[in-house]
Amino acid sequence: MSDPRTLVGIDVGSSKVAVVVAAINGDLVTVRGCGLARHDGARKGVIANLSEVTEAVRIAAEEAEAMASSPVELGAVGIGGSPILGVQATGSVPVTGKDHTVSPDDQQRALAACAQVNVPADYQVLEIIPGGFALDGQSGMEHPIGMPGTRLDASAYVLFTHKTHADTVEQAVNRAAVAVDQLVYEPLAASQAVLSRDEQELGCLLVDIGHSSSEWLVFSEGTVMASGAVPMGGRHFTSDLAAMLKTTTAAAEQVKRKYGARLDRDCADTEAVEVPSLGGDGLQVRPVHFAAEVMYWRARELLISLHQHLIAGDLERLPRAGLVLTGGGARLEGLVDLAEEIFGYRARIGTPRGLAGVIDPVSDPEWAVACGLIRLQHERGPEYSMAHTSKGGIMTWLKHTLGEFLELGGGA
Repeated sequence: MSDPRTLVGIDVGSSKVAVVVAAINGDLVTVRGCGLARHDGARKGVIANLSEVTEAVRIAAEEAEAMASSPVELGAVGIGGSPILGVQATGSVPVTGKDHTVSPDDQQRALAACAQVNVPADYQVLEIIPGGFALDGQSGMEHPIGMPGTRLDASAYVLFTHKTHADTVEQAVNRAAVAVDQLVYEPLAASQAVLSRDEQELGCLLVDIGHSSSEWLVFSEGTVMASGAVPMGGRHFTSDLAAMLKTTTAAAEQVKRKYGARLDRDCADTEAVEVPSLGGDGLQVRPVHFAAEVMYWRARELLISLHQHLIAGDLERLPRAGLVLTGGGARLEGLVDLAEEIFGYRARIGTPRGLAGVIDPVSDPEWAVACGLIRLQHERGPEYSMAHTSKGGIMTWLKHTLGEFLELGGGA
C-alpha cells in the first residue's frame, strides 16, 4: 500500500544535520526533497552548542522544504551516542481479553513490562523492540493477539537514553520551529534503510560509522539482539592524519577521502601527496603509502574493538549474513576488505535501498539514518506518532499502559 502522508526524517549527527522529505509508495521511498547542513556544535557525540546545532537543523529543513515544496513542521528524529543503553528483557502479564484471548492491550502491557529493569535513575525508555511472545509457556509466537490463554510472556530489546541527552536533541529541533514526532535510535533507523529482511532474519551486524562514534546493532531471527558504541568515528581518522602529516584538518580530510586505508594501492609506494604545512609555512610532500598506513591502523583499531564487543557478548556467531557498514565514515576506501579480514565473514557498504524521486542526493551511506526514519514512520503509522509525541513520548504510553504507580526506567 502507498502512504500519501508527507513524512520527514531528521538525522541530528555529530557533525551534520540531514533532513529528508518523502512519501512511501509501495516498497519505495519517494524522496521529494532533502537538506544537509554541517555544524561543529557537538563533542563526543553529545550536543555542546545548542544554538549551532539548531541553526543547522533550520538550514537543512529550509533546504528540504524548498526542494519538496512542502513545509517541514513535524519529523522523526534520530538520536545516538554513548548515552544510550540497551538490554534484553522479559515481561509477563495476565491475559484479560474477551473470552481469555490475547488482546492488543495485553500485548502492549507485556512489552511495556519488559521496561521494568534496573537502569540509572536519569535514564528513560527510548525504544521497546519486540523479540517474541509465549502464551502459557508455549514460546515462538510472533503475533499472539486473538489466541486463548491465561498468561502472556514477552521478550524485547529495550533501549534507554539519558534524559538530558534526549531533551537536548529535542530542544535543538524544536528551536528550529520543527516538532519532534518521535525519537529513534540512529542505528535502528539506518537498519531500516540498508538491510534486507533476509539479512535481519539470518543474522547481521550493522555498524553506523559517524563523525565521533561508531554504533552497532546485531540482528538475529528478525530482531535486535544487542547494541553498543565504540568512541571512534570519522573525526579520529582525520585527526590522526592531520597530526602525522603535520597539516590542517581540512587538508587531512581531503587526503582521507581521496586515498583511504588501502595499502595495496597501485603505485602507493611512489605516489606522493602535497599538503599545506601547519602555521602557513608553505607546502610539504608526503608519500601516499604513509597516509594510507595511518588510516589503516586506525581502521584496524576500530574494527578490532567492534569484534571484541561481539566476542565479549558471545555474539560472534550470530551475523551469518555478514557485516554492513553505513554512515559517512563507511566510505573509507579499503574498509570493507579489512572488515572481512578481521571478522571473517562477508562485508558490504550499506546505502539507502528502494529509493525513487530525488535519488542522487540521498544515495550515499551518510543518508541511511534519515531515509530509515521515513520507513519507520510509515511502518509505525500515524497512531504510533500520535501516542509518541514530544510532549511525553514513549514514557506517556508506558505510564498509561502500566499505571502511574510503577517506576519506569531507573532502578533502585
